[in-house]
Amino acid sequence: MKNKSRRKNVIRSAMVFGICFLFICSMVPPSLGNIRSAIKTSHEGDIPTWYQGDQWTYTIDPLYFANENGSFSGTVQNFKQMVIGIVGNAYEVDITGQISGLLTVNGISGDLSGEITGTSYMRVSDLAEETSTLHTEGTIMILLPIPYEMNVVTNSTPPLELFDFPVNIGEQWRILCASTTSGSFSILGIFNQSLNGNQSIDETVQCTTKEQISVPAGSFDSYKVSRPNTMVWYSSDAGNIVKSTVDQSDENMTLQATLSLQTFSRTAQPITVSEDIEPSVVLPGASVVISGQARNTGTGAPIQNADVSIEIPSLDLVWTTTTDATGYYTKTITAPTMIDDTPSGRETGSGGVIVSCMSGGLTGHQVQTLVTIGNNAPFTPSIHGPLKGKPGTPYTYTVVTDDPENDTVSYLIDWGDGNNSGWLGPYNSGVSAAVSHTYAAKGTYEVKAKAKDVYDAESGWGTLPIRMPSSNEITQLPIFNLLEQFFEQHPHAFPFLHNLVRFLSQI
Repeated sequence: MKNKSRRKNVIRSAMVFGICFLFICSMVPPSLGNIRSAIKTSHEGDIPTWYQGDQWTYTIDPLYFANENGSFSGTVQNFKQMVIGIVGNAYEVDITGQISGLLTVNGISGDLSGEITGTSYMRVSDLAEETSTLHTEGTIMILLPIPYEMNVVTNSTPPLELFDFPVNIGEQWRILCASTTSGSFSILGIFNQSLNGNQSIDETVQCTTKEQISVPAGSFDSYKVSRPNTMVWYSSDAGNIVKSTVDQSDENMTLQATLSLQTFSRTAQPITVSEDIEPSVVLPGASVVISGQARNTGTGAPIQNADVSIEIPSLDLVWTTTTDATGYYTKTITAPTMIDDTPSGRETGSGGVIVSCMSGGLTGHQVQTLVTIGNNAPFTPSIHGPLKGKPGTPYTYTVVTDDPENDTVSYLIDWGDGNNSGWLGPYNSGVSAAVSHTYAAKGTYEVKAKAKDVYDAESGWGTLPIRMPSSNEITQLPIFNLLEQFFEQHPHAFPFLHNLVRFLSQI
């Protein structure tokens, strides 16, 4: 009877530990596994570019889990993720670490210690986690040291993309993903448990602020990204997460953990490739210039006449060009409609543009995010100003409109006499632009104005008919204006006087 009870307790202990380990896997997938924000190496907030040899080492302390069956209180030390290469369009990341702590079930406690190893694959273009394989083995000390072993494989469809690169303060996005877990947990000679399961992820995530975060690896300006029960701080200087906390408690479970960056190092690529996308936020179909320079990292010399590949993996698009004698390259493309799995605001999507250069057996690459958006043209502007005047006198007219997305707008005014204002602005949506114009000759004119937003979407023309009828001083008298207004309302009254007013206004 005692042996049966003891075995039951060991099984419960194993399940508690299994849940803890699965939590670790989901909390820190290969260094960004659950995150997708955007930073490039040289552009704040964009996706980082990783290379073979890059590594980040964390501590998870505390790591606490409790439910009705028991609890685990411990730490994970030397939790390291190292980039060991690129397979297809994904970084291959090696995972290692040591887990230890106290496992308690129904008053029975045992010390647990083990090694963690694994591999994760994360897309170069957005750091979305495709698949992760993790393994841990060690002992659980319950009366005697009992060997355990656990294997876990997670796959996500679509790949788990937690950050919406580039990261912008105030931006909110949605994570949609189906995650499948397979694996087993075994205790030698006593227990074997399947860990198969499925999980649907549907969360709203927001970058709330940017703040200074101090961890053992140093102090970093970091983007604070909030998920339900989870906070993550991402630093472009570290090229990764620097801190993450989980604090979840309900009637079924309590889970608390803090992950902190202990050390990190970045490896220089043989060829240093810069990349600039201009503009990097565009409407589909717009022209985009991708340019930069390739240099030998060791000598600083430009990489001359070398092949350059420009790729958008998410759309299977590839362009090629070459560097010139100074190592510079440039390519103009038509922006495709980008798509991704983190819907955010007016974005149609975003994704990394990978620029790679190869020369003499040396390679280098750089990643930057291209974002395409949906957009509506500004509303047709209204025009306000004098409806008539005299030639040679300057008159001021104002134009104003609103933009559906509150973008800034510029105005173009056609005066109807062969002259125009050129594009004026930009102005904030809803803010008037005031412009003066002088007509040289009498006549009837149509003032027209249109607006365009920052993405060059143009409105229709607003119009205002005006007359420059005369330079006759009589027509400028207040009584003459009153007579004109009277005859506009009563065109058949006093025919002789009406004809006189009409004659004088056309002199």
